[in-house]
Amino acid sequence: MTTNLQNAIEKSRRIKMSVRYLGSRAYLVITPAKHEYVVRFENDSKGLRYGRCTCKAGAKRLACYHLPKAALVDTAIQTISH
Repeated sequence: MTTNLQNAIEKSRRIKMSVRYLGSRAYLVITPAKHEYVVRFENDSKGLRYGRCTCKAGAKRLACYHLPKAALVDTAIQTISH
């Protein structure tokens, strides 16, 4: 796990955000400051999950703290639907 990803996970644990399911593995993440970002998940050809976020860090293809929050919901939905 990269340092960037570990830092994103730790920050996501400290900040309360809401996550709404938009469909097709897309999630709206709303921060305490009411900023809204869309996180989308896909699986690559090997079945590994990856996510992208519309925030500034996501635009640079860096792990952001929105991804771990949305990943919790995505994991739950994927588990239930399979």
